[in-house]
Amino acid sequence: MFPEARLDVSLRLRDGVVADVAVRSTRLVQASRLFAGRRPDEVTGLLPTVFALCGTAQVLAGLAAMEQASGLPPSAAQAPARQLLLLTEIVAEHGLGLARDWPALLGAEPDLAAARCIRAAQVAIRPALYPAGDWNRPGGGALAPDTAKLTATIAILRAALTELLGAPIDKLAADLDAFRAWIARASQPPARLLAEISAAELAGFGRGPFLPMPEQGPADLPVRLATDREGTYVARPDYAGRVYETGPLARLSWHPVVAGLMGAHGPGLFARMAARVMEVASSLQEMDELVQDLGGEQAPAWCLVDGAGLGLVEAARGLLVHRVELEGGRVRRYQILAPTEWNFHPEGPLARGLRGVAATPDLARRAQLLASALDPCVACAVQVE
Repeated sequence: MFPEARLDVSLRLRDGVVADVAVRSTRLVQASRLFAGRRPDEVTGLLPTVFALCGTAQVLAGLAAMEQASGLPPSAAQAPARQLLLLTEIVAEHGLGLARDWPALLGAEPDLAAARCIRAAQVAIRPALYPAGDWNRPGGGALAPDTAKLTATIAILRAALTELLGAPIDKLAADLDAFRAWIARASQPPARLLAEISAAELAGFGRGPFLPMPEQGPADLPVRLATDREGTYVARPDYAGRVYETGPLARLSWHPVVAGLMGAHGPGLFARMAARVMEVASSLQEMDELVQDLGGEQAPAWCLVDGAGLGLVEAARGLLVHRVELEGGRVRRYQILAPTEWNFHPEGPLARGLRGVAATPDLARRAQLLASALDPCVACAVQVE
């Protein structure tokens, strides 16, 4: 539907250090305008086809925005089911990165068997919650959770990740000592990559001022989006001149492993990569707990009302925001603010972490590792000028 999007990062050197970081994006941040004039159910059907990555999070953010606009929140039964869908996608996105992207950073072959297993488990979760396939219905779909199927699927996910990592993920995420012991002994590509990054000269690479995204986003988010007629804010967001970092490090800076690494090396490459592994472990644990909270219900009644609404979802790569204006049963205006626009902002965490670093012979590789740790949703190339 759209031409291929990408990020190009140029590092300009002066006096042996990176003096400037230029980030050029060809991402179509205004793609959501194609939803104008459509019915809400059409939009929720289109979202996962327009946005190939994090399609579940895109739909859930859209649903939240539409439901708020109509003043009709979903029933209590829908919340744990939707959260389970979201966490499944977070585990799958990080897991696929561990299976495909991390080996590539070492020049190793991807683990396609693990990737297929992870993707198959992700696909199996939706029908185990919403057998009628109406999970993306505004107001909520018909819930008939198959607890045995859900429990078995989560176990398959955990087993695939254990095979991929070379250790049970719950054990290696228990504390910093267990995490370091896993890196030291495991031979799988994720552990080998982290072992390389744990070296003193790389562990703290890319650390800069750490500005984690507030839990509910910037305080002025509703106003900035409502008045962003030209799309300037969704392309380059900020809060009073500050550009937040969003994603696993911002969410899990409290985790014992992540906090320990940040204390030792700062919010650099090692802490960011480790945070993605820790998020897989914490998400799987929460998924086990959510299965016990599920209940069934028929699709609740939902009536479309004119209004404006904001939907916020913590997707795999960070805070995803949808804003919608409804009028006469149709979408009048639709906006999406993705985490990539924060993390790869010209004044964002990637740029902050690269400015002032030494111009070593392997600078391009180090910068590529940092970009991968921040995990853009499009291809990213680094050039040293």
